[in-house]
Amino acid sequence: MNKIIFKFNNIYKIFIFIALLTFNFDLYAQDKSNFKQVEATGRSILIPENIETSRKRALEDAIYLAALKGGANVNGFSSISSNTIINEQSVIKATNRVLDFKILSETQNKEYLTIKISAIVGSELSKQNCKTRPININLFKGSITVDTNVPSRLARYTSLWYNKTYDYISKFPNLEINNFQNRQLNQIIKSSQNPSFDYNAITKGIPIMYPGNYSLVPKIVLKKTNKNSFANYLLTVSFDLYKGKKIRLETSKSYDLLINYQLDSKFQFLKNISTLDLDKIDQNVNSHLSKVINSFFYDINCTPLEGKLTLNEGKLEVDLGSKQGLKQKQIGLVNGIKIQNSMLNDSVLIVHTDDVFDNYSTLLPLNDNVKLTNLNNKIVKFVE
Repeated sequence: MNKIIFKFNNIYKIFIFIALLTFNFDLYAQDKSNFKQVEATGRSILIPENIETSRKRALEDAIYLAALKGGANVNGFSSISSNTIINEQSVIKATNRVLDFKILSETQNKEYLTIKISAIVGSELSKQNCKTRPININLFKGSITVDTNVPSRLARYTSLWYNKTYDYISKFPNLEINNFQNRQLNQIIKSSQNPSFDYNAITKGIPIMYPGNYSLVPKIVLKKTNKNSFANYLLTVSFDLYKGKKIRLETSKSYDLLINYQLDSKFQFLKNISTLDLDKIDQNVNSHLSKVINSFFYDINCTPLEGKLTLNEGKLEVDLGSKQGLKQKQIGLVNGIKIQNSMLNDSVLIVHTDDVFDNYSTLLPLNDNVKLTNLNNKIVKFVE
């Protein structure tokens, strides 16, 4: 009889373990999102002589339930005596935390006090999300630099690689390109200083620069570098990326490719037979260009959207819109704001988009008690 009970208890424990594991997997799947907005309702016993204590306990209950909605870990164990389970325990621990919240409603009856909250839950503020989004770029004229000691047969290919760079960028997915390949960015900056009296500004106009858009200048440099008895040539492809109306340098990145061209010998015969086929070099360079352009724009996609907040006729606006990849109800973080009920130690305010237009959006703070004037000229960082 004891053996039958023991087997039954083992089967029961396995069933409990599978159930907990399934529950844990479901909650873990919910935790894959970095940030989410949830609603939760907490309740506590009403203490008529101490309403504040009841309110605090109900709020703590609501915050805990909101954190669980963001994801949880479930662990279980059993107490066994004489092959019989006498106690089953499970521990549920939230894997996310409440970042900010606001109270939606508070009700009470003879027995309970109930508080409903809207909360933002998440795991890490600094977590990167590399997601494809629209990138608007004004593509300007770049430059080609070739050392005088580069063989003419090889040097002639640099203009082809330069043009190929523009082709690859123009065909890259999720890019909105304004091609100003025949105009120099430095000249645009100069013309913008006094456009009414600048010849280029009057005759050619000035490209529209929105705060959330980029300007890109590609460059190619080919120079000789000796290594291991070979005449090697270093091809450097670089991108200078500028942002916004003020055309501020955002980043500058360079990518190198070493070309083993021929033996560095005094004998022409050895040079001739060791010279690498130019078609093969061209294939390698084109492959390199494709890889570095993918890498460069991948890094841009991994950079969080940031914008400047302004207060315009009582509405909080940011200089980013749908053309920059902003979405409805997208969450943003604003540093340096002191609020009473923030769950963050470093005083980060949660905002979300209210209306999204092409190149700007209006925002609302999660906390209604925050004065919008305190957010003017602050920087908001959006999360996916």
